[in-house]
Amino acid sequence: MTTRTMKSTCDGLRLWYQQMGQTYGTDDTGLFTQWFDDGGFEEPDMEEEFDEKLDCAYLEFAMNEETETNEFPFPPEVVNESDEDKKLVQLRVIRHCWEYGTAPQNADIGWAEEKAKEYNVDDISYASMATGKTNLAAKTTGKLLQTCCPKLSEMIGEHEPDLLNLMAIGQENEFPLLIYLSDSFVRARVAKHVEDKEKGAKNPQALTVADWVTNNPYLQRVAKNVTDKIAMAITAFGKRIAPQFTLDATRPVVEDDLSEIVTCLNAAVAFIRDLPPNSYPLQFDFSIAVRGCSQ
Repeated sequence: MTTRTMKSTCDGLRLWYQQMGQTYGTDDTGLFTQWFDDGGFEEPDMEEEFDEKLDCAYLEFAMNEETETNEFPFPPEVVNESDEDKKLVQLRVIRHCWEYGTAPQNADIGWAEEKAKEYNVDDISYASMATGKTNLAAKTTGKLLQTCCPKLSEMIGEHEPDLLNLMAIGQENEFPLLIYLSDSFVRARVAKHVEDKEKGAKNPQALTVADWVTNNPYLQRVAKNVTDKIAMAITAFGKRIAPQFTLDATRPVVEDDLSEIVTCLNAAVAFIRDLPPNSYPLQFDFSIAVRGCSQ
């Protein structure tokens, strides 16, 4: 697929609109293409325009001129954010579509990382991890985990105190610290693998949590006795809760409509998200039968 074109941008945005449950225009031309042509924009200038960041003209393509409102579809977790945050998300979605010719798979497409920069590292106390003691916050988080996921709670409580403490710190600060740190490690791991492959390495050595913690700018500002525990917590998270996928593993190619699969995944997430608070604990089994696959 040819990317970094007006067409790749439009193709990706069409998928994004489908993921958000909205119609992307009334014909095959597409909203972005029509707006792009009507505005007299030139394809060779697209990269330069993206460099304008929040002043990028492409942020106007979904504006309703009659109501003067932006009708670009945002994921639920962004809908109530500030206009500036919404622009940041919209710009990243459009740029992702331009670069890859498809919609981003992760709804926040790095927005969470940008929001994380608003938090000063000094605003988050790691005292409980430094002492190794289970404080009140960890006990409260443990009780919540016991209510929602009793088996997982038992496993973590007995074997992974650092993981529980890191979860508690996030809960106490109303900030998904564990998810952000784990997500940052996964991104760095994939980026290193891709970079090594591009340099000609046949069997690239995978980035370890220990090496990532040592070189992470954020964690370099945290005490060493704490970063060691954070490394163990993230390792435990990958082992107990969210296993890391194997890089370079031979996988079958799914022969089906990706947009339909993503729509089903979004529906499953929305179902869990919209459940009333008293619905837990809950077991939810979900599977997708594809039309076929090949090696």
